[in-house]
Amino acid sequence: MNPLRTRCAAAFGALIASVALGSSAPSAAASPPRELVVPSAAYPTVQSAVDAAQPGGRIALRPGVYREQVTIHKNLTLTGAGAGKSTILAPEHLVEGPDGRNSIVSLDNAASVKISRLTVSGPGSGTCAAGALGAGIRVLGGAHLDLSRAEVSHIKDTPAAPCFRSADAVLIGDFPSGTGSADIRDSKITDYQGSGIVVLGGASKATVVRNVVTGQKHLSTDGIEFVEATGRAERNIVSDNSCREPDPDCGPDFFTEIQHAGILANTGVVVTRNRLVGNQLGVYGFGTLETGGNILIDNEYFGLAFQDGTFTSVKDTIRGGGGGVAVVASETDTTARLKHVKITKVSGERTRTFNCCGFTATVTDDTP
Repeated sequence: MNPLRTRCAAAFGALIASVALGSSAPSAAASPPRELVVPSAAYPTVQSAVDAAQPGGRIALRPGVYREQVTIHKNLTLTGAGAGKSTILAPEHLVEGPDGRNSIVSLDNAASVKISRLTVSGPGSGTCAAGALGAGIRVLGGAHLDLSRAEVSHIKDTPAAPCFRSADAVLIGDFPSGTGSADIRDSKITDYQGSGIVVLGGASKATVVRNVVTGQKHLSTDGIEFVEATGRAERNIVSDNSCREPDPDCGPDFFTEIQHAGILANTGVVVTRNRLVGNQLGVYGFGTLETGGNILIDNEYFGLAFQDGTFTSVKDTIRGGGGGVAVVASETDTTARLKHVKITKVSGERTRTFNCCGFTATVTDDTP
């Protein structure tokens, strides 16, 4: 008899037996299922499911309020029953992360995390002096956030107060180091104390598309900020971001005061087809920037403000508010070219230049 054929036949027979009767050999504990449900007997909290999930796993949140902080170090998908139905709510006491700041949901360790159909909400219970809420969702350590059909709301302290670098709804990256990235779409970002979406640092980037970003009517806020970061802001509706009294640093002087904007962007950011309403500045640009197809309505100071660089505006529409386009030179000669830009019903000038420190601002208007 062929020994090889005998061994193969024996192995095949053992396989059939194990399938039919089950192996009698001891086995390791079963891995968690690929989708974990919260709450359940095994996973009463979101964090317990996050800790138990295998990388690449899914967590389903039933309708309810989950009052906890959630920290994610691995690739996961979190899906709720719908924004406003499944809510991760800031606990009474927030624990700081390794960078000394806190958040309701935090991503790090290069994790790629999808979050959809749920709400992340404050307020926090701290103050500017101690325990202030840092962010709704924090993305650091090279992590990536994919946020869709979600809400991030009431990201503020109790009582709400203007704390520096505090209470941003979604915060991606950091200074002087720290990176993150995000795709944020079809979501609502509302009632934040600091800024709606902030992307910080040269290695950080974000695509922000089809979101509604609404500021706080009683505190100074900014809508979407890219600071030395890159990315795209497209087809968002951004409103109610302005200086609020009694903020002593706010005012119309570009050289000595601060102006708050619907979208703040720098070199490497595309700003197109957004609707910016009732902000102090609609778009505030720095470096090299092209805007196009944006609709800017009733922004208090200017629809567009460009500072220290080279800028092009193509087919933007400005209606109402204090002025059309401001061009500001404070650190370098600055040029702005307007192509088919429609400006109507503003109470001030169509274009205005601001010069400082020996530098010159220039506007070329190619609008027929």
